[in-house]
Amino acid sequence: MSSLKSICIIDDDKIYTYGVSKIIKNYLPGNDVMSFENGKKALSAIKEMEQNNDELPDLILLDIDMPEMNGWDFLNEFQSIRDKVNKEIQIFVISSRIDQKNQEIYRVEWDQKVDDFIQKPVQVEALKDLLA
Repeated sequence: MSSLKSICIIDDDKIYTYGVSKIIKNYLPGNDVMSFENGKKALSAIKEMEQNNDELPDLILLDIDMPEMNGWDFLNEFQSIRDKVNKEIQIFVISSRIDQKNQEIYRVEWDQKVDDFIQKPVQVEALKDLLA
């Protein structure tokens, strides 16, 4: 049995976010799920969590194409928080625009910041594997 995790979903697609949250709650009960519609809102909330000494997420599911602050900009800004905290936070980039060729390009540039790139739609088994 996997240990419980705090999961942060950052995606502007409300239907996708609802679906992933529902899958996690149904198939992996007990995990804490929070969601934000763009990187700016997520970053603000995570900074507040850090300032209040609240537990930061264990895992972030991050979309790339979002309004206000896209996934790449979020990663750049988030790195300063990640460098300060004594916690491993996994980040999975989830996008419908990831193909094999781009994935290799992204992997070189973002290797230290991203744990993996996952194609949308995310399947139940893939989520179970991430949270195992």
